[in-house]
Amino acid sequence: MTGFLAIFLAVMMGHTAHAEVSMATQVFGIKDLIEKLPNHHFQTCNLVLSTNRANFTTAESRCQQLPARVAMDRQRGTLATINSKEANDDLTMLLNIALPLKEQSKFKYAGNRWAWTGLRKVRNTDTKHIQKINKRIPYNRSDWEWYDKSIPENFESWNRGQPDQRPLKPGKKSNEYKKSGRCQEENDCRQNQMRINHDGKWDDAFGFEEHPYACDYKGKYLVSGLEKTWTEAKEACEAIGLNLATVRSQREVEELRRALLYFLGESGFEECKGQFGHHGKQPVNKRGKVIKKKKVCASATMEERWDVEHWAWTGGNDNSNEGEYVWTDGSKVLFEGFPWIAKAGNDNKAKGREAGQNSLTLSKWGEFDDSYKDMHKPFACECPRG
Repeated sequence: MTGFLAIFLAVMMGHTAHAEVSMATQVFGIKDLIEKLPNHHFQTCNLVLSTNRANFTTAESRCQQLPARVAMDRQRGTLATINSKEANDDLTMLLNIALPLKEQSKFKYAGNRWAWTGLRKVRNTDTKHIQKINKRIPYNRSDWEWYDKSIPENFESWNRGQPDQRPLKPGKKSNEYKKSGRCQEENDCRQNQMRINHDGKWDDAFGFEEHPYACDYKGKYLVSGLEKTWTEAKEACEAIGLNLATVRSQREVEELRRALLYFLGESGFEECKGQFGHHGKQPVNKRGKVIKKKKVCASATMEERWDVEHWAWTGGNDNSNEGEYVWTDGSKVLFEGFPWIAKAGNDNKAKGREAGQNSLTLSKWGEFDDSYKDMHKPFACECPRG
């Protein structure tokens, strides 16, 4: 069982999830949901793997920025804490989905065959290196720490003979790391950071090496780039014990919007909130004053603004009672200042379609529209945050 799935089972009693779902179905479901993410970031409800290679320091900095960029959290993020077999399995799964091993270089230390995590050696970092494995100073796990200051006490997955703490002289390249840069330290560079491979095995590595990296994720939404109908999207979320996304405040609108941009990519219309959907009329503010349209918004064609790549399904719908929108858990949708796109509400009836735009979709610029549920769009599930 992966850690991602274990979390669901632990919170299932307090979370509105669905019926018993077989473990095989759940595993297949999460792989299916995230394999088509186009923006180099792959997620579970607990981890984000970025395939944009970076050295350890840069990876650390990008993870620190992740909560503000995606989850609207002011706390600094961290490189991933992999302190259990479940978490190790989750990250291994992400690495194999994002960067299939068969597509990577056969060289075992190639950049894309590893991903940075948050485990670092913080004590005895200058221990003398001994070439022969059986004569090395015994590994001391208390020398290594995750970001919360815990040590790898209950779980570790080092490769045989690792960590070996091999040094590298200042300004030198080793034969194994020719493409990764040089040692920039005043003293010897040491392999004081941990990386993980497709088999879930750990290795200590030089910080100047460039690899994909994994961050801890505490956001509310799991985004899928697969284009499905509303019903299919609902079933896909339920297959892994989740619901389609609920959005209960302006803050959550912004969080979901940021998640769509981060995992699916920008639309180019991020500044167009309030400027679409007026059917040829000039948009006005609350006082009735005409708002001058920004150039990129004014020049957008109907096909461009309604392109399914700019929208994602949420769980909002009025399937039972026309005009009474509820989330999939039955709670009411609308809140004060709910950001409808102009003229939304069973408008723009299309030829050949049954009347009724009953399913809510959110744009990358932060406005909702009611749409025909048989259209295919990306979607977002809601992570359990107990």
